[in-house]
Amino acid sequence: MKKIISGLILALSLGLFNYSHAIAAPLVKSEEDVRPIEVVANGEFIKMDVHPLMDNNRLFVPIRALASLGLSYSFNPTTKVTTVQNKDGDYLKISENSRTAYKNEKVIQMDIPAQNRNGRILVPIRFVSESLGYNVQFESIRKFVFVNSKDYSFDSKLLYQDDLQAARKAAIALPINADFKTLGTLDGYRLHHYTFPAGRADTYYFEDGIYTFVQVKDGKANAIGQLFRERRVPSQAAGNVSPEMSLDTDPIMEAYIIVV
Repeated sequence: MKKIISGLILALSLGLFNYSHAIAAPLVKSEEDVRPIEVVANGEFIKMDVHPLMDNNRLFVPIRALASLGLSYSFNPTTKVTTVQNKDGDYLKISENSRTAYKNEKVIQMDIPAQNRNGRILVPIRFVSESLGYNVQFESIRKFVFVNSKDYSFDSKLLYQDDLQAARKAAIALPINADFKTLGTLDGYRLHHYTFPAGRADTYYFEDGIYTFVQVKDGKANAIGQLFRERRVPSQAAGNVSPEMSLDTDPIMEAYIIVV
């Protein structure tokens, strides 16, 4: 008799990782309940007390989150100027609601100014990060933002460490690449549910209304395919997955199934 392994599901919410059952979260409509954008810096999820804000296709993060990038910051409440500095001593001065910024006292123009939301200063993460020597990548599958220092590289040994939960956390902290047209995203799902084979961290699938199957190889997370299945509409699939795929018997699922 075969059955899907239970208890191997990592639920990701606000950068916190806990085991849970693989049940799709209910659809929600309020802004507070929509899954926030996650930011990963040098392989670590950034914990933020204020959700990032997407405005005009620009992602804003609270300046407190910049400390997780190895940047120091300060805010002058009188002049409304935020100063952000990297470890090399390069710094930016950004004024609230102004497109004019200064890098090492040299004037540079921003596409969109910093914003004040409910007393918190939010700055455009791509502008700040790239101006101070970081690389920024947006992953559209999960709506994650990855910020890496130029000398950062993923250590594949992390996937095979003794701490299995830490190894799995390292796996999902990699941006997912896809060489096929993805199925997009479904609004309203609060959590990502991650399922790994017993004792492994180098392959997984996650479900947020759409099943996405991922393999990690040579330090890169590659999507194998995707599947969307709903009772009242035809199944949809992308990549190396069939719309008729069985989540119990398909060869892709063999790694997640045990014989009892």
